[in-house]
Amino acid sequence: MITGPGQVEIVREHLPALGPDDVYAESVVSGISHGTEMAWVAGDAAALHRSWDPQRRIFLDGAGRDFPVAPGYETIARVTAVGEAAVSKVSIGDLVTLDRPHGTAHIIPADAAIASRLPAGVDAERAVFFILARVALGGVHDAEVRLGDTVVVVGLGTVGLLAGQLARLSGAAKVIGVDRYPLRLDTADSLGITPVHAATDDDIAVQVRKLCGPQGADVAIEASGSYRGLHEAIRCVRVGGRVATVASYHGDQNGLRLGEEYHRNRITLVSSMTVNGCPQRAHPAWDLPRLSTSARDLVINGHVHVDSLVTQRFPFSEAAKAYHLIAQRPEETIKVVLTYDK
Repeated sequence: MITGPGQVEIVREHLPALGPDDVYAESVVSGISHGTEMAWVAGDAAALHRSWDPQRRIFLDGAGRDFPVAPGYETIARVTAVGEAAVSKVSIGDLVTLDRPHGTAHIIPADAAIASRLPAGVDAERAVFFILARVALGGVHDAEVRLGDTVVVVGLGTVGLLAGQLARLSGAAKVIGVDRYPLRLDTADSLGITPVHAATDDDIAVQVRKLCGPQGADVAIEASGSYRGLHEAIRCVRVGGRVATVASYHGDQNGLRLGEEYHRNRITLVSSMTVNGCPQRAHPAWDLPRLSTSARDLVINGHVHVDSLVTQRFPFSEAAKAYHLIAQRPEETIKVVLTYDK
């Protein structure tokens, strides 16, 4: 539970009784979202400062959501008990993927367990990446990557590295990845993404043009969640280029200057988030279930590589240490997971 800025605690809560159509699932592993969850830890989440109106779909002035917040949405759990009416639907031992906060156990409807059940033999830690692979796939779709395109990915955390791989699978002739941390740049290089170091004195957009030509990249996928990163993504694309954002933006807005390249070069800027109650741009051909299934299969079949993205594993009892590491030493991390060993 995030109880305030910089404060992470484990709290005990009682689950409801197991109903006849419910299943009881014990967590095996869960992934920390370095963007969404860390915004809450930093106290920068937009929902803390303004109130969201779900009917009009706008933020309004006034008090937003307050702490405590139960973080997490990338949980893999094993079914250990089944309600009497669900025994023919779900089996003890089934692994399920849950959009649920970090926690040791969960009560879920049997139908939800059926919908999220993993195929036999799928590794639980790899399954942690299914949700973020869906986010990355939605971003590549919205970026409209074409065969032969040059694509630049700004921000090489988990989503950025997944998006870079998916852009290559979509036919990009070259994928360039921008980040300031050597660990992430080396990982990108190992995955076939050409690295550009953002922490040097060299202009990022100039470095990108040295790799793809003076016109710039055709498409950019912004995955850093920083306004400076968004500005650099805009600067990296050609006249009439397209920038798709797959990150959440919080905090200080310094660094984004829309009066420069965005204005001069007629850039198309697209928000791509496969959450928050919005239909996909390609709906109904591509709805959320299809996107989720496609992303899952790409990971399961090994077309998208995820094993090298897990940099640290913490037992659930040490969750506070995991969040502290991400906040204080992000250069050492790509994906941090929590384990629930018995």
